[in-house]
Amino acid sequence: MNDNVKIQITYRNKTYAFDFGSEAYIFHTGIYNDIDRKYGLKALLEYVGVVQRCYLSDSNRTPLGALADHIAAHWKKLRSADRYDILEHFYESEDWL
Repeated sequence: MNDNVKIQITYRNKTYAFDFGSEAYIFHTGIYNDIDRKYGLKALLEYVGVVQRCYLSDSNRTPLGALADHIAAHWKKLRSADRYDILEHFYESEDWL
């Protein structure tokens, strides 16, 4: 956890705090991809965690926007998958090109 920076987003009259800009970006991408409307706000926050873990486990080499969009598009299938399986699914697709 980073004690120096706290990024806050207010969405639907509720404030969410993130330690990293990438998490705020993922949150926004999840909203853009309708994760909250399709699966609920709890799923949106879960989505942020899943995408962030995948992104960090690949040493930030994975294109974050493409990864976030890919996971959103395949959320039902990938939400409970291991992060390495998610990354494999992503790189086997053409979404990262």
